[in-house]
Amino acid sequence: ISLHDVEPGTLEAVLVTSDGTLRELQTAGNHINEKDGSKIMVDSARLNYQDNRPESVQELIYNKLLVGRGHEYMLILNDGTRVWMNARSRLVYPVAFGDTREVELEGEAYFEVTRDENRPFIVHAGQVAVKVLGTEFNVNTCRKQKVQTVLVKGSVQVENGGKREVVLRPGELAETVGTQIRVTQVNVRKYTAWREGVFYFEEAELEEIMTELADWYCVQAVFTDQTVRTRKFSGVLERSETIENVLKKIERTTSVHFTIQQGIIQVK
Repeated sequence: ISLHDVEPGTLEAVLVTSDGTLRELQTAGNHINEKDGSKIMVDSARLNYQDNRPESVQELIYNKLLVGRGHEYMLILNDGTRVWMNARSRLVYPVAFGDTREVELEGEAYFEVTRDENRPFIVHAGQVAVKVLGTEFNVNTCRKQKVQTVLVKGSVQVENGGKREVVLRPGELAETVGTQIRVTQVNVRKYTAWREGVFYFEEAELEEIMTELADWYCVQAVFTDQTVRTRKFSGVLERSETIENVLKKIERTTSVHFTIQQGIIQVK
């Protein structure tokens, strides 16, 4: 495999319906019938849970959306909330919400929550719960031993297993490590640019950059020179570009060199 053969990620996911059926989501223009009578639309590479469940049905049934390495996907929940899911992520959610609105996330997702004063929207990410009424925010559980919540607009409350809670203002990042929650002011775009189709690196260490690229291009990175792991790079790169072009741009400003063999990128 050469650098020319490694393609960027695509809009694909796997839906696990309430009866355990796996459906690969690659094409638009069809629908899926759930056992509670709901009709799930697959439209333009996204899932749309329209609020069309029969009123007589009250039971909560759950779906899972699995987004693998090299993919991303978007879905609209039945209350109108929009969720963009990054590579290597999993979301568990009810086909139709009842008295509460709660979902469970592993990985990274950007939420644009429909406001509902009577039913806060809660994202469970490991021991962390992010509670909102209506807002936009990004949650990432991919970082080692930490959960990152970045608020774009509105207000969210971040709870850590009932031990501590903080309320974020727009532009703030809550990093939860163990029982601690650390809040800092950040450049929001650094954490949400993936949804716009770009990688946004701001004094990012090469090890962190290679982890992100590996998830998107389905490759593995190996550092043959350990001293370059902490080398820093800043720049905005298109996620639609080939990995060859992305790595060339990093090489120009970091004095590192990349080669690839059989899906493994050597960094030296």
